Amino acid sequence: MTPPTQQPQPQPRRKTYLDLVVGINGTGKTTFLRRHIVDTGRKALVLTPDQAEWRNLPTVQTPSQIYNLRGAARIIVDGSEQQLLTISRSYYGGALILDDAMAYLTFGSTSPVMRYIYIRRRQFGVDIFLVAHGLRQIPVQAYTFASHLILFATTENISARKRDLDPQTYSDILRAQQRVNAQCSRTPYAHAIITLDPQLR
Repeated sequence: MTPPTQQPQPQPRRKTYLDLVVGINGTGKTTFLRRHIVDTGRKALVLTPDQAEWRNLPTVQTPSQIYNLRGAARIIVDGSEQQLLTISRSYYGGALILDDAMAYLTFGSTSPVMRYIYIRRRQFGVDIFLVAHGLRQIPVQAYTFASHLILFATTENISARKRDLDPQTYSDILRAQQRVNAQCSRTPYAHAIITLDPQLR
């Protein structure tokens, strides 16, 4: 049994990702994450503010349950910094899905705990999937660390994020938004993947 204060064991360092998953309700975000992350059998922890979501997954709560997790589980988030701190100290070696992130993340400024999670994800072998309904719901600092944008159908005017992105990336996202929105009437769950990290291009 792992003491609650024990740090996760560092994993062999590999390239890890912070992917932004964006789209309005019903466009396929959850289906994508289930198919590509949860249903593959890899270790995954889903943070959700809603008891009705991800009900097929067992629920974990304590540091020991999080640390000893095998496979996939969910945690019902309460928005507290203490809970995020517990996760940052207890989870390693898998996917961390921040579903409906606007409900519990600070969007004006990134908290020290979330900044720690973004920065130390490689040391602890954690891939982060930050899920939101629109680009304006993504915390500003997340763009600094983001690897990819997985863009589903959206209705928002993304110009509010123009200053947070380099001109080429902004142009790529704008074109992808137009393309995906045009496809979604014919192709269920249409999406585009845009690389945000210059080192991955």
